[in-house]
Amino acid sequence: MKLVSVKINQQHYFSVGYDLISESYILAQVITYMGYYNRYFKISKEEYDWFEYDVNKLIALNQECFAQNTKHPKFFFSEYPIDNTPKQNEKLKFYMQTEYEQNKKRVLRDKILKFLREIDKAEAVASISNSGSLNLCRIWMENILEKLENGILPSSNGDMIGAMKYISQLDCLSVIHDLYEAAADVDTFYSNECKEW
Repeated sequence: MKLVSVKINQQHYFSVGYDLISESYILAQVITYMGYYNRYFKISKEEYDWFEYDVNKLIALNQECFAQNTKHPKFFFSEYPIDNTPKQNEKLKFYMQTEYEQNKKRVLRDKILKFLREIDKAEAVASISNSGSLNLCRIWMENILEKLENGILPSSNGDMIGAMKYISQLDCLSVIHDLYEAAADVDTFYSNECKEW
């Protein structure tokens, strides 16, 4: 689960933050006696604020949640499926799928940014006749990146993103190799991994 406005208490193995999906404040406990995973408990805004104003109350709540674990009324779900009811495992599955989808967008963004850096390198050594096609490629990738950031980039349905669309043959072989490799990486990841957002 990805929380925002996270505050961490390392000494007592818990953190608090806000979950945008459930629109709830969450106390996340790190459980280490059976592997390493988190248990999540829904808490109030007031309990979240205890971190700053009355941390001892929050530590006591954390210890109470730990002692009662899955039986505590604030228990939301655990990353360890055996802790959960079938309904809670559905929540876990939903959160895992959501995080996976968000990570795909982050990975694609990182690949596009790497490709744009390769375009910069190629432009530095390219002749004037090739700089126009590289500029078109940059504009195309920046447009794709903007759509991705705004959440309007469609799923690939197995199609390529067109990273190699405007790249013409360049004179410098070392630059062209890295440029084509970065372009192919963008196209391959998008067509294979981004069939559905």
